[in-house]
Amino acid sequence: MKKILFSVVSLMMLVTLAACGDKVNGNKDSVSKAATKSASSAINTSSSRKDNQSKGSSSKNIKMNLSAIQSGNFSSLLNGDWKMIGAKVNYHKGNGLEFDTSQVDGQLSISKDRIVDDQLTLERHNLMINGEDGVTKVQNNGEILTISTENDDEANWAITFYPIGTTTEYQGDSNGGANKQNLITVWTSNNNYTQVFAQDNPETSNASSLTPDKKQKQSALWNTEKDQKLQSFISEWSKTMNQDYQKYDGTNELEVSTGMSYPSDLANEPVKGQQASIGWSKDGKGNYEYNVVAIYNHNGTVPPLPSRITYCFAFHNGKPVVLVDQSRDGGGDFEETQNAKLNAGFNEIAQN
Repeated sequence: MKKILFSVVSLMMLVTLAACGDKVNGNKDSVSKAATKSASSAINTSSSRKDNQSKGSSSKNIKMNLSAIQSGNFSSLLNGDWKMIGAKVNYHKGNGLEFDTSQVDGQLSISKDRIVDDQLTLERHNLMINGEDGVTKVQNNGEILTISTENDDEANWAITFYPIGTTTEYQGDSNGGANKQNLITVWTSNNNYTQVFAQDNPETSNASSLTPDKKQKQSALWNTEKDQKLQSFISEWSKTMNQDYQKYDGTNELEVSTGMSYPSDLANEPVKGQQASIGWSKDGKGNYEYNVVAIYNHNGTVPPLPSRITYCFAFHNGKPVVLVDQSRDGGGDFEETQNAKLNAGFNEIAQN
């Protein structure tokens, strides 16, 4: 009897212990699941905060700080590359100023304390042209900032900063609306010419209304590198001709001894005795029959005077051609040059 009672008691104790064990294990599972859920929530919250911070930082990085720029700190312009998207130019075709998105070969160099565009340099709020200080004027209305020169007897220049959403003037298509990229324009009173640069930032570049169409995205026929090669070639070739040549610098009119002025007078000159459409085009892809990319002139010094030799290096139907004018009186007349070495040199540079 005692043995039976002991067995029953032992069995009851084992059942009780097993039940307690299941309850403890159940509590452990609940605690583990709660901890995992809490950790997952913390990770998701942290990730969300990081994403929000990243987005906030990206948006902040593309904002122009006009006050800092005015004081000479250009750090807010350093996030993203600056590329020329076009130029406002008068082609003297009766249309006034036009925004030409085929002119994209200009370069803008920006560091923390300096902005350089060819002849123009901005340091702090001082605007220098060809290394010389000019009388500088600063205009900041809270939305856009303009720093310009005020010279009475020389050409004037201006650099203007347009944060996103502050201008509708420089549009590359017909969608309209304000600018979706930060813009910087460089204007000169010479020919009333304006270069337009946009900040190529991932946040805005895909949505920009200033993107040129597919045809205009094609590689240019002429660029700065080719222009420098041509200049070196002319420098050597001119020695063999015992002549010195002055180059049109892209800004200041090139005046020749007969009274003509280029590129303005291109519109008034025939080609091969016929009225033709001829004009200046920095990349060779303008809307003329002859798109002139370089002009060189030699003024003669031996009587009879005046005398000159003016060469226009151009693209006609996409092919390189060298035009020459040696007229001495009145309006000129361009012909294709018969100088084989000059033709060969320009063709080689243009096609490489």
